[in-house]
Amino acid sequence: MMRVLTAGDSHGYGLFGIVEGFPAHFQVDIQEIDDMLKERQKVYGRGVRMNLEDDHVEILSGLWDGKTTGAPLTFFIRNRSTKPPNNGTTIPRPGHADFGGMLKYLFEDARVIAERASARRTAMDVAMGGFFRQALKKLNIKVWGYTVAVGKVETKIDTFQEFSTADHPLLCPDDDAEKAMMHEIEKALEGGYTLGGKIKVIAKGLPIGLGTFNRYEGRFSSVLSKAVFDIPSVKGVEFGDIGESYKMKGVEVMDEMRANGERFTNHAGGIEGGMANGQAISMEILVKPVPTQKIGIRTVDLSDGSEVLTSYVRSDTCVVGAVTIIAIAKVSTAIFGELMREFGGSCFQELKERVENYKEIRRRVMFHGK
Repeated sequence: MMRVLTAGDSHGYGLFGIVEGFPAHFQVDIQEIDDMLKERQKVYGRGVRMNLEDDHVEILSGLWDGKTTGAPLTFFIRNRSTKPPNNGTTIPRPGHADFGGMLKYLFEDARVIAERASARRTAMDVAMGGFFRQALKKLNIKVWGYTVAVGKVETKIDTFQEFSTADHPLLCPDDDAEKAMMHEIEKALEGGYTLGGKIKVIAKGLPIGLGTFNRYEGRFSSVLSKAVFDIPSVKGVEFGDIGESYKMKGVEVMDEMRANGERFTNHAGGIEGGMANGQAISMEILVKPVPTQKIGIRTVDLSDGSEVLTSYVRSDTCVVGAVTIIAIAKVSTAIFGELMREFGGSCFQELKERVENYKEIRRRVMFHGK
């Protein structure tokens, strides 16, 4: 069984991650992970903090000559910005973890809560997810995603193409919609408010049956949802096109099968009965506007109970594009964890052979030994 743990604060020494139970003899490409970290920083809509950081991952343990050894892996990203940009405050910001955290842990200074609750920690999620995404590629499983909507601007284009911010600054495949989204972000920046939106993450090549119907926490939809809901800005997850198909008749949304096991449609988003069904996993993820606003928001000073307005702390204008990168990473981590739970293996080649054998046996069953 594989376990993943992260630690570290927004302005502390750095961010840490530990992976226990990853198989031996997997060659790691650090540059590929760093490229994904750069995409998280460069995507359109980010704030001043991105100019202060130059994220680079180090793997401090668990490697020998660049390959995993089977021992715990320790990931590290150093913070360049090590001091919070504001002074101590007893004023919780609506939309953040401040209020619940201050009361739960009995801290008077909201910064104590904000340091760990900050979305800065998602840099480590991306580093570790980039590592798992590499491993999935070796298992012929591809995970990618793109921006669907920012505010009221939405694209209707679906794509199976992977691209970077060099081609699409907001990671939206629709040139016209992307320009309109960027314009909305510019207006929000000038107006002192923030914007949310919607992204799509797709995974292709998974073994049929990954997940289970036997345990609620083991349902594949539950596993993936739990992973993406750990992203601070995520407020909703939809599989397939349930956002539209719930209005239709049941006979219209069944994904009827062809003789080769393929489907005529993919309304279910690749998951039936809590298990992967062989189609591409398709998830639409709803992202709230960043809660930090330049405009003061009404709240309460917990030191005396008076009603006050929040003060501004540096913030992103729109994190939808960044959440695309983060969600790809989180989904990759969740999928690899399920593969290890299902197939195991002390060495990476063992895992790969077990996955391939499973797929071949199920293919023969599907085609009656042919």
